[in-house]
Formats: sequence, structure tokens, C-alpha cells
Amino acid sequence: MSSSLVLVAYSLVYAVPSGTPAQKAYNHRLKMTRTHLITAGILWLFLLAADLANAQTTIGASVVLDPQDVTVIVGERQQFLAKVRGMLSQDVRLNFSKDHTDLVQIVPSSVLISPADGGFIDRAYEIDLIGLSPGQFDLEASVLPTGLIDDAAAFIRVTVANSQPIILISSVIGWIYFAAWTVSFWPQMIVNYRRQSVVGLSFDFLTLNLVGHSVYAAFNCALYWSGYIEQEYLDRNPRGLNPVLTNDVAFSIHATIATLLTVAQCFIYERGEQKVSRIAWGIITIFVIVVIVAGILVGTETFHWLDFLYVLSYIKLSVTLIKYVPQAVLNFRRKSTVGWSIENVLLDFTGGMLSMLQMLLNGYNYDDWASIFGDPTKFGLGLFSVLFDILFIVQHYILYRNRADAKTLQEDSSTTTTTASNGGSKDTLCILGLLLIASTASQSSEVLLRLQFGPQDTTVIVGETVDVTLRLHGPLSVRATVNFTQTNVTNGLEYVRLTPATIEYEPPVSNFIDRSERVSMRGLRAGIFDLLAHLSPASALVDQSQAFVRVTVAKSWSLITISSVIGWMYFLAWTWSFWPQIWENRTRASVVGLSFDYLALNLFGHIMYAAFNCALFWNGSVQEEYLRRNPRGLIPVLANDVAFSLHATFATGLIIVQCFFYERGQQKVSYTARALLIVFACFVVISGILVASGRYGWLDFFYNLSFLKLAVTLVKYIPQAVLNYRRKSTVGWSIGNVLLDFTGGFFSIVQMLVNGYNYDDWDSIFGDGAKFGLGFFSVLFDVLFIVQHYILYRF
Repeated sequence: MSSSLVLVAYSLVYAVPSGTPAQKAYNHRLKMTRTHLITAGILWLFLLAADLANAQTTIGASVVLDPQDVTVIVGERQQFLAKVRGMLSQDVRLNFSKDHTDLVQIVPSSVLISPADGGFIDRAYEIDLIGLSPGQFDLEASVLPTGLIDDAAAFIRVTVANSQPIILISSVIGWIYFAAWTVSFWPQMIVNYRRQSVVGLSFDFLTLNLVGHSVYAAFNCALYWSGYIEQEYLDRNPRGLNPVLTNDVAFSIHATIATLLTVAQCFIYERGEQKVSRIAWGIITIFVIVVIVAGILVGTETFHWLDFLYVLSYIKLSVTLIKYVPQAVLNFRRKSTVGWSIENVLLDFTGGMLSMLQMLLNGYNYDDWASIFGDPTKFGLGLFSVLFDILFIVQHYILYRNRADAKTLQEDSSTTTTTASNGGSKDTLCILGLLLIASTASQSSEVLLRLQFGPQDTTVIVGETVDVTLRLHGPLSVRATVNFTQTNVTNGLEYVRLTPATIEYEPPVSNFIDRSERVSMRGLRAGIFDLLAHLSPASALVDQSQAFVRVTVAKSWSLITISSVIGWMYFLAWTWSFWPQIWENRTRASVVGLSFDYLALNLFGHIMYAAFNCALFWNGSVQEEYLRRNPRGLIPVLANDVAFSLHATFATGLIIVQCFFYERGQQKVSYTARALLIVFACFVVISGILVASGRYGWLDFFYNLSFLKLAVTLVKYIPQAVLNYRRKSTVGWSIGNVLLDFTGGFFSIVQMLVNGYNYDDWDSIFGDGAKFGLGFFSVLFDVLFIVQHYILYRF
């Protein structure tokens, strides 16, 4: 208001006409008026600063325990921090709960917190946990006297384990059964394709399976992508974490697509008299009615959307209980398993057994048997699915092992069933795992006026609109305005149109604001940029570290879906590309024809890659260093990167073990390869010395490991190509490995081109010649190996 008056007065002064007779008097008045206005402006700024300073002094302190997830091994020590920040008027004591003294020893068990000069404190206290016996619990801290410090985030989730190796083994087992369940859908489609028939595959099973996977995918996608539903879940579980992970979404979508493809085969290939039975249609009708009723309850606000999703998950569980029955009955009536893929069953059985093994390992490692036997539904449903797999194995290998296709199907409603067990135990354990929610979300202390976006990653299609939320939380005593900036804008062409373009905030009576505004973005042109929010008037008391959102403007959702499918295809191709070579070595009982130089370089490269991925994925200090250098970045390593690199290291190591057992002739690692490895090793040692001397950070060390991986990729194929040339033969070098690697490399390049077009982001491909060039370089070597195998040395 005062600034408006100043501007009005200023304009009135300058509105005085300049007459020649009164020029001196007018100039004197003008000078005096300017002086008074400047003085008034300075006084107004002092008042504003006083208000802001007063706003800070009214804020209490808060305490946060960091990190809020801690794993400690029995007999070992693990440290966490108690971070206290804010205004504090007297000494207080932070006491830790003594409810679980049989599991951990807390050193110290309480902390005296004293304010610094001026009453403001910003300090971190180191607390040690010593593991005594395995278990899982929430460690809480309380402050005495109460009311002086906000202790809402004074808790950590503590897991005490018997053994670190068991944790790693459990993680590896988890990825193995995830891969087994994922691949288990495809053998049935291959069987159908080869036979050009779906006779023997229960249509009832297929239909129920499709319903189950569809509702499972809906549950996962909604809880993973819908910010509204995720917030509803967190409101009910204040210390919870979203139970749906990326691999859950990927698996459920893949399962739905794979089942749909199998259903599509039923319309193309011979199917005899099979059809979906009336019993199956009745069950599906019941499920549809339940979904409709749940939707109506949501519409009448009797149900929330989260309750609706839980209904879908219960339908999925119900389907898992009954879907195998029609296939088992069909096999019994036909006295044959022809048309029903046993490989599908074996993969599902492998996944189910490993998943239960993982549960037992975790039960022992964390002394958490109650999560298994205390909830018989979860373990029982997994065992139920495995028992059906055993029944199918008995039917295939014992009861009907010599029965062919001779026995035709009778047209019977109960004999009309469909496909193979595409994921019994996996579905059960995944869904029930989602329903067993027992963790806690971290909450940050509110000391400053904080401006933040949510979510901080979003995708919008050109011509469509998406909403994000901008929240202002903290002390506010003056009127404030938020303006927006789009980065990477060229020639004034913005990527999105924002509504509203600015946001005004009026200070509430209490001088403390907690207000969220919806900001709509309409896509104008494809591109990738950061949308930044700026609060004015600017102040050091405003935290804008999260006032940004990474926006991807795409031309088409279809291209995004295609890119995602291509990504999973080349991930699977690369993952399985190691095993044809292992199988060929075993079949020949020989490794003659396989270059030992290639193997040694490949093992070194994958070890470097695994170390880089594991450090960035699991090491908190390395992650913090990365985020300090990239304030608006995301950790570039995902779980599938870690899984792939560990799997690649293991598979390459397994091939090397074969070299010690099978015939190898006169082959050995050449002096050239040894020299290269020594150079690489020296590079690693020097990097380690630089880290120890403080000249390097650990992030730089791991970057150097990634550079070594790139260097290995450039040279590792040369020894194998030279060996093939000298022998004039590719015998001993698996062409299956080459074809899978070529498929993965080709699809990765296709994905890059699709994304380049969809996001108009060609600089990420051609602007970074190393990335595109290395992928293209590997594909060219695969082409060379294919030419050697099928043309040059085919005879």
C-alpha cells in the first residue's frame, strides 16, 4: 500500500508544468520532494526488514533424524544424525525410546541440546546404533520440556540383520524370480505359434488371467502415477512409503500385454470347439458388478479412490485363487498337456519357490517370522500357486507324458479353459506385498518460508494440459508474487503456456501461510526444460531449492509407450545375451574358439560398471555429492542398471570358471591384454590415491571407473574378431550371444531416435557423439561377427 502511495506522489510531482518564471521555485520543490520520498522509501525498507526478522524469531526449532531408514548388522555399529535447526530459548533434552533395548544399544541414549548465542541453533548430533539381535522397529525420540521443538520427524526405521551377505543374497534372489516371472509369459505364445493352434489352452484361464492382470496394472499405475491417490495413501499412512515401485508397474503392464497377445492368438489360430464357459462368464460378471458398485460408491463420496483400488487388488487375489483350476481340469479331461507350455509352468514354479525362499531368508535375517506365518494369507497363497505348478508338472511328466493331440476336445462349458500358469505365485506375492504396508515417510522441518513444486517431474503432450501444484509454506508478513521462468527457451518460443502466469499471495492474519495453487501447463512445442518459480520480494529467508519441475513436452503418448516397450525389449535382450555362450560351452565341453582376451577385458569392464552403479545407487554420501553438483538432477542409476551390471559380472565370471574346467587348447590371455589391464588397474590405483589425498571426491573416482568401462567397450571385441579371422571359423563363439547383443544395440539406437523425435531433443543424441557413437560401434562389431559366421566362415 505504501509503495502505491509513493508512486502516486511521484507521478503528481512530475505532473507540475514547467513555467519559465517559476523555474527556480519549481526545481527547489522537486529536489525537496525527491529527498522526502527517498527518506520515506528507506524507512519503509527498514520496516519490511524488521517484519521479516520478527517472522524468523517467531519460528520454533525442529529436529529431524537422518537418514530415516537404517540397517545395522548384529555386533556392528551404524551411525545416524539428529539435526536440530531453528530458534530455541532454553536447554532441552532429546530422549530416545527404550522400548527396543533388546535389539539395539543407543549411544548416547539422550542428548542435551543448548541454544547458541542469539537463540538460533543449527547443529547435527551423531548417534550410534549397536546391533544386539535381529528385528525391525521404529525408533522414536521425544523432547523435554515439550512444546519447544517440533519432533514430528524425530524417528527412524531400524532394521537389525544377522548378516550383510544374506541381504545381498536376498536381493539377488529377488531379481532372479522377477526375471523368471517376467519371461514366463512367452513360452506359451511360442508354443501357440509353432503349433498354429491354441487347442489345449483353457480359455477360462486366459480370461480370468487377463482380468487379474488388468486390475493389477490399474492398481499399480494409479498408485504410482496419480499424485492425488498417492497423497490420499500418505494421509492414511503418515509414516508410510508408496508401496508401488517401478518394477511393479513394468511387470503388471507387461503381464497384461503378454496375456492380451495370447488372447489375440486365440482368434487367429485353430481353437477347436473351445470357448469361455458360462461359469467363467458368471465369475467375471460378479467382478464387473463389484467394480461398478465400488465406482458408484466413489461417485457418491462413500468410498475414496484408494478404497476403489483396494477393491481391484482384492479381485486380483480372488483371480489368483481360482484361475489355475480350469486348466488343470482341462488337462485331466483331455488326459494330455499338449498345447499347455511346460516351460511356462517351470518358470512360474522357479519364481514362486525363490520368492518363498527369499521370505524365509528375510524371516531368519530379520527375525521376522510373523510377516510370514503371522499372516498365513500371503504365504499360503504363494504356496497355493506353487502347488498348482507341481500339479501341472506331475500331469506333464508322469500322468500324461505319452499322450499326444489325438484326443479331441468335447464342447463342454467346464472344459473351455485357456493358457498356462503365467504368474501365479508372482501375482499373489506382489499384490499381497503391496497390501502389507509397514514403513514411514520422512518429513522435513519447516524453518524458512518454503516454495516448492510437486511433483518435480511431469510429462505433457503438445496440445494437452497437465497440472502441477505449487505450495508456499512458512512465515509470510508481506504481500508476495510468484513468477515463472522456462529454461532452454530459444527465440522467445516457450514450451508450455502457463495458467496462471503469476500468483499473488496475501499474508494471513497469523503471518503463517500454507497454501497450494494449481498451475496448468498446456504443451506448445516438444522439448525438455525446467520450469522455475521465483518469489518476490526476494529474501535469504526463502527456501526455493525445490521450486522447480522438470517438464518433458512430447508429441505423442503412443511414442512414449513404444519407447518404453523398446527399452524393456533391449534390456531383456542384453540381459539374456550372456547365456547362449555359457550353454554352448557346456554343450561342447570346450572353450576353444572363445577369446580369453575378450573375456578378461569384458570381466574388468563389467566390474567397473557394477562398482559405479552400486555406489551411486546405494551409497548415500556419493549420492549427496552428485546432487550437490547437479542441484536439479536425479540419480542417473536405476535398479535395473544395478541388476544388469551385477548379472553381467556374474555371468562373465561363470564363463571364466568354465575355462578352467573345459578343454581350452593352447589359449591364454595375451601380453597385450595383460598390459591393457595393468594400465587400467594403475588408473584405478591413482584415482584411489587422489581420493585418499583429498584431491578427488569419491564421485570423481567412480566417474573414472565408468570411463574405464567405455574404454573397454571400444577394444574388447577386437580380440574375438581377430581370433575368428585367424582360425577362419566362428566355432566356439556363440552366434546367439551376438544376435541378442545386436538386437539390444539396434533397439537402443531406435529408442534414442524415437525419443529424439518425440521430445525434439536431437542434441542428446548427436550433440553427444560419444554416447551414440559407442552404441553404433558395438552394433558394427555385431554385424562383423554375423558376416563372419553366416558368410565368410559358414563352411
